This record gives sequence, C-alpha cells and structure tokens, in this order.
Amino acid sequence: MSTSEARGRVRAFVTVSLDGYVTGPDDHAGQGLGVGGERLHHWVMGGPWTYDSPREPGAGMTDEDRAYFDEMLAGTGAALCGRGMYDSAGAWGGRNPFQAPLVVLTHRTADQPDPSAGFLMVDGFDAALAAARRTAGDGAVVIGGGAD
Repeated sequence: MSTSEARGRVRAFVTVSLDGYVTGPDDHAGQGLGVGGERLHHWVMGGPWTYDSPREPGAGMTDEDRAYFDEMLAGTGAALCGRGMYDSAGAWGGRNPFQAPLVVLTHRTADQPDPSAGFLMVDGFDAALAAARRTAGDGAVVIGGGAD
C-alpha cells in the first residue's frame, strides 16, 4: 500500500451484545437486524426504532451516549461496510445517512447507485479499504458491521 493510501486511522465500529451477538435471530435482507436486533442500537438511535419507522441516527441520545458517539466518529472521512449490512438496512432508503461517504464491499458492483446517493460499490476488501482511505483523505476510515 502506498503512503498516500495509509493516511488516517482505521476504526472498527459495531455494537455487540454481552453474549457476543451483533444482530437478532433471522437477520437478512428484508428483515433488518433480525428479530429484535434493533435493541442493540437503541443507544445510537435514542431508543426503540424499527426499519418501518422514521429514524435518525443520534436522535434522542443521552448526553453521555452523544459525547461517546461524537468522540468515536470525530475525524471520520469515510466509512466501509459489507453488502450484508447495506442490504439489511434496505440501502438506508437509497441515501447514505452518515456524515461521510460510504464504501460498500460487494461482488455486485453493477448495482452502483447514482454517486449523489453517497455510496461507492467496490469488489474485494483490499480495493474497498484503499477506496475508503482515498476518499477519507487525512480522515479516519470507520468499518461498520461485518461480524458473523
């Protein structure tokens, strides 16, 4: 990897339950985070939410959660997630909801939405990480999801 690709830090970003789960049972495209999986993310979403209701990351967070969340994402220039997270989230309604460009690791790059949606489809982990680093510039790359 060239020096220009290795500028900022790479951070893992995923919520895990105390017993090691990142989703509820039966998680797949169309089922979101699985049965009851949204509970793991109440701290980010400010309480109960579903994929069928309007939601805004950070809305209703406690002051402590907001301070932690803001510190964790400070300096983020791009994010990277897998196709499973992208599909399970319903492509976030077709628009990247995050404050940084989102690189999606996928073998199905022909599904690339219009660039104005804020997503970049890239095949292969090394290529996706390099694209996220280029996009991030001197900022950090946050890797979300991807647990199995």
